[in-house]
Amino acid sequence: MKILRFISKIVKFILREICSFAIKLGLIFVILLFVLTIFLKSQKKEIIKSAYLKIDLSKEYTDPATVIPFNLDAGDINFYTLMTKINMAKVDKEIKGLVLFLDGNSLSRTKVTELIEVLKDFKTSNKPIYSYATMLNNNSLLLSSISTEFYMPPSATTTVNITGYYKSLPYYKELADKIGVDFNVIHVGDFKTFGENYVRKEISNENRADLTRILDKSFDIYTDEYSTNANVSETRIRNLIITGELMGVSSLALKDSHLIKNLDYWENVKKDKKIDKIYDITEYHNLNMVQQKDKIAVVYAVGDIESSLSKEPKFLSITSSKLIEALKKAEKASDVKGIVLRVNSPGGSALESNIIYNYIKNMKKPVYVSIGDVSASGGYYISVAGKKIFANSASITGSIGVVSLIPNFEKLSKKIGVNFNELSLGKYADLYSLTTEMDESRRQRIYDTSLKVYDEFKRIVSENRNIPIEKVENIAQGKIWLGEEAKEIGLIDEIGSLNDTIFTLAKDLKLEKYSIVEVPIQKSLSSYVRTMLFSTRLQFLSVLFMEDKKLEKIVDKELFFKPTLYLSYFN
Repeated sequence: MKILRFISKIVKFILREICSFAIKLGLIFVILLFVLTIFLKSQKKEIIKSAYLKIDLSKEYTDPATVIPFNLDAGDINFYTLMTKINMAKVDKEIKGLVLFLDGNSLSRTKVTELIEVLKDFKTSNKPIYSYATMLNNNSLLLSSISTEFYMPPSATTTVNITGYYKSLPYYKELADKIGVDFNVIHVGDFKTFGENYVRKEISNENRADLTRILDKSFDIYTDEYSTNANVSETRIRNLIITGELMGVSSLALKDSHLIKNLDYWENVKKDKKIDKIYDITEYHNLNMVQQKDKIAVVYAVGDIESSLSKEPKFLSITSSKLIEALKKAEKASDVKGIVLRVNSPGGSALESNIIYNYIKNMKKPVYVSIGDVSASGGYYISVAGKKIFANSASITGSIGVVSLIPNFEKLSKKIGVNFNELSLGKYADLYSLTTEMDESRRQRIYDTSLKVYDEFKRIVSENRNIPIEKVENIAQGKIWLGEEAKEIGLIDEIGSLNDTIFTLAKDLKLEKYSIVEVPIQKSLSSYVRTMLFSTRLQFLSVLFMEDKKLEKIVDKELFFKPTLYLSYFN
C-alpha cells in the first residue's frame, strides 16, 4: 500500500507540474497577444480611396460582441459589423465594389441568408460583387448565386462538394455498458430526445421523424433560394444535387452543368476587372457616417445557458448575471430607445432561463428578439419575453420540453475495485447519487419535478404568444421547427434577419434617424484562459480517476441534476 501511495503521489506531482506549465504557457500567450494587439492598433490606418473591399469568409464572423481583459482584438469584426460595413460601402463613393473569397467559408446557413440580403441591397448601388473560390460547398455555392460574376480556376484540382444532406448521430449505449456507466434520461415530451444517445443503441422514431422533416424542409429552402438568386430552375438544381453530379467533382463539372460561367485564375480576374486596390473589409471605416442622437442597442445571448454559480462557465455561454448586466446597461442609457436581443442558443439551465425571461419581461424599454441559427428550448424560453420575435427561414426554434440526465457509476466503480458504503436519512436523500441505482420511486420524483417545469414553460409560451394551452401542447413535446413553420404556428412573428428586426423596432418607435450600439458581454480573463486550455468534457471524464472529495464538484452541474431545457442535439 505504501508503494501505491508513493506512486500515486509521484503521478499527482507530475500532473500538477504539467498543468502548471500549461497555465504559464497560456498566460505567456495572452501577454504576447496583448502586446501584439497594442502594436497593431498603434499603426496608422491608411485612408481607403477608389478601392475594392475584400470579404474573406474563412475568417470567423461571430455573433457576440464580447469584451475580455486588455481588449484582445487584432482587428477581427463580428457578423453584424460586417453587415454594417457593407451598408456603409454601398453609399461610399470611394468604394468601387466587393470581392468575396469563398474558400473555407465559416458562416452558418442562417448567416449566409442574412448576408445575401445585405448583398442584394448593396447591388442596388450598381457596384459589382465578384466572388472567387477554389473549393466550393453548399453555403459557398449559395453565396456565389448573389454575385455579379463568379470565378473558379479552370482546373480538375479544384474541389466542388454540393450535397443534399448527411447527418451522423453517435449512440453510446453499448460503450456505456462495456465501461459500466448507466445513464438515466428523464424527459417530458415525446420528441424531447436530448440524451437518448446515451440510453439507446439507435435513433428513436420520434427523433428520426423530427430531424428528417427539418432536413427535408431545409433542403427545399436551400434549392428555392439558390434557384431564385441564380435564375436556375429549382427542379434542375435539385436533380443535380440528389443524383450526386455535384459531389466530388471540380469547377469543370460546374461549368458543364452551367452553374458557373467564368473559369479563370484570380490574378487574371484582377487584371481583367482592373482591381488595382483591394483592402480587407476589417480595415474599412467610413468617416462620413454620422452618429445619431437616438440609438438602438443590440445585446447578444449566444451559447449554452449555464448557471451563474457555475465554477467553469464556457467562454461563449449565457448566464443570467452577465446577460442581465448587459441589458441593464442598455436600459439605463438615456439615448437608447429600444433593444434587440440576438439569441443563438440551444438552451440549458431551466432556472437561469426563467430568471432571464422574468427580467426581460419587466423591462420598460421595448425588446425585440432576433433568432440566429437556433433559439430552442431554454433559448426559446428567454425569447418569448420579447415583444416581437423574428427568425430566419432556416432558424431552428421550439423544442419546448424538459429533460434531466443523471449518470450512474455503480457498475464502473465495482469494476475498478471501489466499493461505496452509503449512510442516509430521508427518503430521497440519495436522489442524485452517482452510485445508487435509479428505482421507479426516484425516477417518478424527478419526472414530477420536470413536469412542473414543463407546464410552466407551456404556460409562459401560451400567455406571451397568445396561443391556447391545448395548442401549445400539440406544438411542444420537444418538437423543433424551422422559421416558416414557427411563424405559421405562432411561435414567432416575422421571418427576418437581424437588420430586419432593428429596422422594424426603429419604425415602431418612429425613429427616422438612429444609430446602432452593440452592448458587449464582459468576460473574465480566467474564463478566457480556461477555454483555451481545457475541455470541459475531458474534465468530466477525468472524474472517474478523482478522489472522492473532488467528485462533489460535479454535483452542482445543472445539466445532470436539475431539469434542463436543451434542444435535442442538432448540429
